[in-house]
Amino acid sequence: MRLRLLIALLLTTLINACGTPPLPTPEPVALGPTAVILNEATTFSELNVRLRLPAGWQSRIESGMLRLAPNMTTLEADVINEPMILLDTTSLTTLTTQYGSSAANPETIFELASGAIQSAGYTIAPTKPIHLGNAHGVVADITGPTSTGRLLVLIDETRAVRILVQAANDQWVRSQALIDSILATIELLPVPSPTPTPTNLAAQPQIVRSGPPGFVMRIGGRSGPANSRFIAARGLAAAPDGTIYLAESGRGVWVFAPDGTLRQTFGADELLDAYDVALGPTGDIYVADYGRNAIVRFSSDGTFLSRWGGHGDAPDQFGLSAPQRIAVGNDGSVYALDTRPGADGLAASSIVRFSGEGRFLERIELPPDLAPADLVVDPGGVIYLAENFAGVIVKLAPDGTVIARLGDPADPTQFAGPVLDLDRAGYLYLATYTGIILRLAPDGTIVARGGSPATPGSLPNPGEISLPNGIVAAPGGVVWVSDNSGEYSAISAFRLQTDAAALATAMALTPTALTVVETAQQWAVAATASSFYAPDYDPDGVIGPPNVPGCQDSPDAWAPAIPGSRETLTVTFAEPMFASALTIYQNHQPGYITHVELIDEQGTVRTVYRADPTPAPECPFVTTITFEQTLTRIVKAQITLNQRDGSWSEIDAVALIGIP
Repeated sequence: MRLRLLIALLLTTLINACGTPPLPTPEPVALGPTAVILNEATTFSELNVRLRLPAGWQSRIESGMLRLAPNMTTLEADVINEPMILLDTTSLTTLTTQYGSSAANPETIFELASGAIQSAGYTIAPTKPIHLGNAHGVVADITGPTSTGRLLVLIDETRAVRILVQAANDQWVRSQALIDSILATIELLPVPSPTPTPTNLAAQPQIVRSGPPGFVMRIGGRSGPANSRFIAARGLAAAPDGTIYLAESGRGVWVFAPDGTLRQTFGADELLDAYDVALGPTGDIYVADYGRNAIVRFSSDGTFLSRWGGHGDAPDQFGLSAPQRIAVGNDGSVYALDTRPGADGLAASSIVRFSGEGRFLERIELPPDLAPADLVVDPGGVIYLAENFAGVIVKLAPDGTVIARLGDPADPTQFAGPVLDLDRAGYLYLATYTGIILRLAPDGTIVARGGSPATPGSLPNPGEISLPNGIVAAPGGVVWVSDNSGEYSAISAFRLQTDAAALATAMALTPTALTVVETAQQWAVAATASSFYAPDYDPDGVIGPPNVPGCQDSPDAWAPAIPGSRETLTVTFAEPMFASALTIYQNHQPGYITHVELIDEQGTVRTVYRADPTPAPECPFVTTITFEQTLTRIVKAQITLNQRDGSWSEIDAVALIGIP
């Protein structure tokens, strides 16, 4: 009998057994511990179950079912051999709703769970009562042509628990004491009462991931519940790990993982109208509170720290329409755009600079013809302004002296954009009113473009921009833009299309102004595996660069414990990296890598390679897997070998390639 069949039977064959005559009541069974050494108890919080397992046992939860087995090979096997324990839970409310009040009886549940097992040719012994902690139920052994097992049903105040144990007939005899010992340790933990969700808590906005070339994703829009939609998405900031911060007028600051998952919101009580957000070098978060004419400082976890500014004529105060845009310099200084009446009564623009703690440092007066919409500051204190009315980007010395005006006088609409950003390599990013995102070299050369204009009067499609209100160049090679159009409000991520010829020209004209962000390669610094051929072919053989010359069997590489098996190798890298490639060096019987997954800092797994197990055409064999640069920083990779045709593969080294 194949294993997968009984799993399906346990999960899906609750057939109605009403009217079955009651079974006789035998003596209760008590599962007692035996002389088997077990580890400390492991809690499986998804199922609210705790039990103790022998050293080396593996576990996995799939589709609400807990699987337990002595090793990973058994856990993933298709044919019964060594013991496997399967456990799932169902609320009594669900059972009684579907099958009536009699379904709260363990005998009835047992009959529902075992009917198809018996139909499949298994003999089921008479049930016996069983007690485990605060749960009670029934247990019976099952016997088939090639495997033996045991089925338990337990209930407590809130749920029913079904447990199926199976092993090959000979293995069952040898494992009886071990199985009894494990089952005796099962505890059904109280099911926690759900915490009421506050009605004003933000919900995950809608995410759209399909669109034209260059489009990565869009978060927000007009779909979903009200607490998942932005009132007005404005300024953006990005952390070194790709975390995105959005200043939003309704809930303060929204924080998103690089894949678009909402992590938290903060500042709703401290901010009257959040307009822009910037990150300090020590992790502090600064927000331009347009509603209070102030700057608000938060810690990296969103805790309110301080507020300064306010409306007034003092040097450290703001006009009625400011601050809307802020920036933070490398030294931690906070720069804010201000507009207030000048001596002639006309509006005059200036930049107010504060320390990171809010101490007033200076006010930089701007030329009277400038009314900038946004600003950024480079590592040397040079300031760039988005002057959207004139359609130029103005470059200022730290004291406010104009150094250059970037733009095309013949086409002032080309650089007419309200939001500006600067990346660590020295490139400027401008989202224009024409719905186009530009990447500019320091001399104003356009080296890349992205996005497209939305049709006036209609909702933007994925990849289209209507009215940009924030921009940030984020790690992972993406640019985020916030967009607002009537009831529509969203943020979108793009990968810009580089103009290779323009980039080469810009690099030649301004070689010292641009930092080339080069990809790097790093070797695995740690490794684990589902098995290894003892004592010499352990996973440490994968650490560092390749050291097996040519094509040969070598104890300096990793090899599984046996040939003809399915195995996994997990490697760890020292420095988190926005990865774009993975290289695997195989030195013996290569070609059987069938699955490669990347694991980021949050534990999210992404598959980047699948293949059928096929002998490689050459040996040694170097497999380089390339993919679009990851949005999150990768710290591990898991490689699956499928050598079930009898081969015995070895891996010598693994390298991760990307941007540190």
